Amino acid sequence: MTTLDKLFPGLRAGVNRSYRSISQFYANRSLKSWKRLFLYYYRLLVLRQPVPRIIDIATTNRCQCRCIHCCAEAHRVSGKRELETGELKNLIDQAQHLGAIQVVFSGGEPLLRKDIVELVRHAHEAGMMIRLNTNGLLLKPRLVLDLKKAGLNICAVSIDDAEPEVHDRLRGVPGLYEKALRGVGLLQKYGIFFNILTYASKRNVADGLEKIIKLGRQLGVFSVLIYFPVAVGRWEGAFDKTLTKEERNKVREVQDYTTVYMELSTAKSKCCGLEKSIFYVSAYGDVTPCPVVPYSFGNIRRQSLLEIWRRWGNHRAIVYREDCPMNNLDGRKGLKNYVESLARETG
Repeated sequence: MTTLDKLFPGLRAGVNRSYRSISQFYANRSLKSWKRLFLYYYRLLVLRQPVPRIIDIATTNRCQCRCIHCCAEAHRVSGKRELETGELKNLIDQAQHLGAIQVVFSGGEPLLRKDIVELVRHAHEAGMMIRLNTNGLLLKPRLVLDLKKAGLNICAVSIDDAEPEVHDRLRGVPGLYEKALRGVGLLQKYGIFFNILTYASKRNVADGLEKIIKLGRQLGVFSVLIYFPVAVGRWEGAFDKTLTKEERNKVREVQDYTTVYMELSTAKSKCCGLEKSIFYVSAYGDVTPCPVVPYSFGNIRRQSLLEIWRRWGNHRAIVYREDCPMNNLDGRKGLKNYVESLARETG
């Protein structure tokens, strides 16, 4: 980290995020998306309205993997009906009207949905930028080409370790690493930007992250996104799996503000979900601040997204910095009380 980065820790990160965003909008070749970008900043900066930037949609909780750190498990409800195609399209339309500029299709594994290409196309036609998170198992030539034609901008592939056998063990699927990398090759072939999604852990803080970053650069990755572990889902209450302050600072040293970045990039960084720049919708329609928060303040099957957002957008803000509030008991209690009070207001 240079002296300039120490003095202005957010400067280079902001400049490069802007550069990456512009690159994606340019590659998207959609005038609608540029119009949406202009309107987003007009409403945010000129009209001073709370506007969500990203809607993260869990298209399904189904997945071929059994990742030891999976946070989606926190939202799984056995026997509950997942959102159907029409409901998801309507959700995308509502997010568009709110002013959101990007939709993230996550899961579970979104490529298990037979209508995923249709959903990507619908979001693209609405002028939304689109990212899809995948384990890479189903990235086959025909599907990747169809996703490209439908308007997919960026595909994020999860790589938990640069050693194939370790990655496969952590995800519970033999041969997954090699299949994921073959999928990455297809993304490159058909001109879809790709990210590597990974997470920091006590296992890889020392040098494992550097190996993943090196792998990403060799593959020509657009970005390496590093997340801190959160004690939810399959790690529910496992606070011993979370990182100490020293370990988090160690992880932050690998940022280069050009290829490698993370959500909580400094000790002063605020939780983006509670900043109201992003919100998450579960596979059953529950709206929460982000994927790692299992507390819902509304459901799109009972209320419009506009109703839910208006309540949240005008609600008092709470601020958490440096680490996820779900990683300590006080933070969880405060967050749960906040969401429950908001849910009461939304009815």
